Amino acid sequence: MKKTIIDLFEQSVAKFGERPFLLEKHDGEFRPTTYKECKEQALNIGAGLVHMGIRPKQTVSILAEGCNNWIISELGLLYAGAGSVPLSIKLEEANDLVFRLRHADVKAIFVSSYQLAKVRRILAELPDLKHIIVWGDTALEANETSLESVVAKGEEYLKEHREAFMAIGRSLQNDDYATITYTSGTTADPKGVVLTHRNYTANVEQALSVV
Repeated sequence: MKKTIIDLFEQSVAKFGERPFLLEKHDGEFRPTTYKECKEQALNIGAGLVHMGIRPKQTVSILAEGCNNWIISELGLLYAGAGSVPLSIKLEEANDLVFRLRHADVKAIFVSSYQLAKVRRILAELPDLKHIIVWGDTALEANETSLESVVAKGEEYLKEHREAFMAIGRSLQNDDYATITYTSGTTADPKGVVLTHRNYTANVEQALSVV
C-alpha cells in the first residue's frame, strides 16, 4: 500500500486539523501552529520552490537550528517532490559542507541567518547551488532570497496551479527518496544514507504498535 510522508501528514491534517501540531516560543510564551496551518504554510513554501525551478527528485538542503521553519520547510520541499539533505550546524564549511552539498547535487538550501556566513564563504565552490533561502531578519546579498519571498511566490503560484502542484505530492511513491543523511566521515569521506518515504512511515507504524 502506498504510504509516503505526505500521505501520512495529509491523514493527520484531515483528522486533527484544528489541533496544535507545533509549539514555538515567542515573546516568552509558547504559541501553537495547527496541523491545518502547517499544511498551508508548507504548501506555500513548496509551491514557491516549484515556481523558482525546483523539480521532483532534485535535492534541497536545510542548514539551521531546530525550529518550526525546519519542519514546515521540509514538508514543503517534500510536497514539491524534492528530497531533503539535512545538515548539522556543527559542520564546518571548509570541507564538511562543500562535500555534502556537492555530493548530493543540492540545488537549493534553506539556511538560518546564524548559519548564512558559512554558505557565503563556500558559494564559489558550489556552482550547482542555485537558490539560497534565508530564515530570519538579515541583510541579503544578490543571490539570496528571504523565506517570506518564497512564501509570497508560492501563494501566487497556487492561485493558478494548485491542483497541478498538489498532484506532485500525491504522485510520490514509497521508494522515492525522502532524505539523504550523511555519516560523520571521521575515517573517510562521509557516506550518504538514503532513506525513502516508506522507511519513515514504516518506522512510525512500528513505533505506534508499541505505544
